Amino acid sequence: MSKANPHYQKITREYIFPIIDKELEQVREEHPNKKILNFGVGDIVHPLKPSIVKALTKACTEMGEKVVGYGPSTGYHFLKKAVIDSEYGKYGIKASEVFISEGTINDCVNLLDILDVDNEIAIPDPAYPSYLDAAIMDGRTRAAKKGNDFPDIIYLPCTEETGFLPRPPKKGCDVIYLCSPHNPTGMALTRSDYEQWIDYAKEHDALIILDAAYECFIRSDNVPKSIYEVKGAKDVAIELRTFSKSAGFTGLRCAYSIVPEAIKAKLGKEDVSLHKLWTQRQNAKSNGVSYPVQRAAEASLSKKAHEETTEDIEDYLIQTKRLKDGLRDHGQTCYGGDDCPYIWWKCPEGVSSWDFFRHLLNELHLLCIPGAGFGKRGEGYVRLSGFTNEEAAKEAVKRLKKL
Repeated sequence: MSKANPHYQKITREYIFPIIDKELEQVREEHPNKKILNFGVGDIVHPLKPSIVKALTKACTEMGEKVVGYGPSTGYHFLKKAVIDSEYGKYGIKASEVFISEGTINDCVNLLDILDVDNEIAIPDPAYPSYLDAAIMDGRTRAAKKGNDFPDIIYLPCTEETGFLPRPPKKGCDVIYLCSPHNPTGMALTRSDYEQWIDYAKEHDALIILDAAYECFIRSDNVPKSIYEVKGAKDVAIELRTFSKSAGFTGLRCAYSIVPEAIKAKLGKEDVSLHKLWTQRQNAKSNGVSYPVQRAAEASLSKKAHEETTEDIEDYLIQTKRLKDGLRDHGQTCYGGDDCPYIWWKCPEGVSSWDFFRHLLNELHLLCIPGAGFGKRGEGYVRLSGFTNEEAAKEAVKRLKKL
């Protein structure tokens, strides 16, 4: 008989988003005439922009006129070049260091394939659940002694004391997951923060994996758009970006990773190139992203499309501010929302995040995400998404009077 992967049994928590969907459906059944305002999963509410649709349609038509078969597993050169020309050329990144993929979440977890299981991993807490779950599934942790704490993981507290961002720990580690702007707290690492992390990585020969999925929302002058703006980053950091939020690709799926050739890792007594290993991994395990989607992604980086998509991004930030101002006007404590469309809302004293989530859903018909679903240190907060429209945001603020 075949044998199952035993490491899946170590995951004691359920993945949060299916639970949210189940509770949402239950409330809809109980209150069929009530309009539920969804500020939960951070999905887009605006359709694809015309210039992107045009490129996507043209590519599909092209495939009906000539054969377009398998593309390069690491992505077409035309999209890599567009990424360099519009985003990364100014940092000295080359097209060969760009790898196209189906999504940032894929890259976050698949990068573990090229890293030894003995690496000690640091993960923010709270954080997007897949960072920890992927490490567990991959056999990189011993079973937890209690709760969700795994002795092999270094947890980086993102609490009020740390400004809701991860700070370098006192002990050394090998691999560091960072997310900035940070999901779920909505805060962003400054240039000084990045300098500290790069210095830490160099001191401990560590690798930084930066999830920069929400980069397009950064507006603060002291928050870099890329870690490569900071000296030394190309020696220690892999950066991940996605078209999901910047161009509305959540239904198309396309992203990319930047893996500088300078980054090395230990293999016995030798230093090996992670760029080489990542290329080898992608060639063996991926057939790449579809041609029409990559053409659409290329178009999204054009000046015309950038003007179109910026309107949506600004609208999301406006609605996020509307929600945040409404919360504060009603005496609520909340954080984030300036460089990221997420608000980290503090629960009333003595109320758990799950209880507050259910109160908001059942009484105010507002859907959010309980902070405990992102990690132990997310308890006491809920995440509110600004991926919404003006009508819903204004209605939400009105309902807050009932709190």
